[in-house]
Amino acid sequence: MLFSVLLLLPKILLRFNIPVGISSLFLGVGTALTLGWFKDDQMILMLSRLGITSLFLFAGMEIEIDELRKDAPALSKSIAKAVVVTIASAIFFSWAFGLHLRPAIILALAILTPSTGFILNSLRNYGFTEDQEYWIRSKAIAKEIAAIVMLFVALQSESLEQFIFSKGILIFLVLFLPVLFKFFFKVIAPYAPDSEVGFLILVALICGVITKNIGTYYLVGAFIVGVIAGQFKHFNNSHKADDILDHLRMFFSFFIPFYFYSTGLTITSDLFSIKGLALGLGFLIVFIPIRILTVFSSIKFFIKDNWKDRYPIATALLPNLIFGLVLASILRERFQIDVYIISGLIVYTILSSVIPGIVFKKTPPESFV
Repeated sequence: MLFSVLLLLPKILLRFNIPVGISSLFLGVGTALTLGWFKDDQMILMLSRLGITSLFLFAGMEIEIDELRKDAPALSKSIAKAVVVTIASAIFFSWAFGLHLRPAIILALAILTPSTGFILNSLRNYGFTEDQEYWIRSKAIAKEIAAIVMLFVALQSESLEQFIFSKGILIFLVLFLPVLFKFFFKVIAPYAPDSEVGFLILVALICGVITKNIGTYYLVGAFIVGVIAGQFKHFNNSHKADDILDHLRMFFSFFIPFYFYSTGLTITSDLFSIKGLALGLGFLIVFIPIRILTVFSSIKFFIKDNWKDRYPIATALLPNLIFGLVLASILRERFQIDVYIISGLIVYTILSSVIPGIVFKKTPPESFV
């Protein structure tokens, strides 16, 4: 019954511009508050891990180093400005909510960081031009890379020993994964046709669990795997590259509803409050204009030729559903910040992520036109 509802109903609700993630999240909330089923269910947990790691694997593989290098001056200045805005917002949160700097930075990242995998997967739904898609993709990827680095520092800065240990693990992964991929191409792939996607997902899941256990999160390990895999010609520039990405997109599209459903199961009744709703609306009123103006200024000063595209680019970068929910769970589990702040963050995350679906006209696939 769960599989039937979760894999079909969110797809039907797409007709009404409700993202799969949000409908799956509310299905989880409804189940938790009414039936009480599937809490701490190990199968749901594993399926959710497959969903989140495969999504960030895909986001990492979408990074094209040559493109980022070509537009490095504009993107680096845009990232620098985003970092300044994040730190300023964190200082404000620290003052306003009485938070220590580490959770304040994580809260700022949750509010300001676009969810690249979510955005990339929805680009095809709207009638963007190639140039618009390019800058949406480039800016989302660049901001998410910066956010993941800041998240790692914030999570691991509690002690110097923990930071050095965790950094050592990441350096080991970065050095070991290219060797592993070369071994796969030489020893396994020639004798196991079409095994690339399964191998990538397995490696991303293992690395995601490793980074989760050292105190960061699944997305860090999976993202690293995607970035490194994307630099191999077999994955990004061979005759099989498009098929691999299409199969990977199909895989995470199948499993990502379980991540949102699993997250919904953790939302308890104490998260529903007038104070949390008011805070979420306050976040929306304050930070949506800030995020839009930040993109506007980047386009104005660094990529002037795209000034006419400022509205679609800025609006498409607003969804932060996955990043917001992930960091909300971290703030709740590791830092035990006030429940109304978590509630406000979730409200903001949901509302900001439905804005593109309201603003842009959905484009049906060509086969249905």
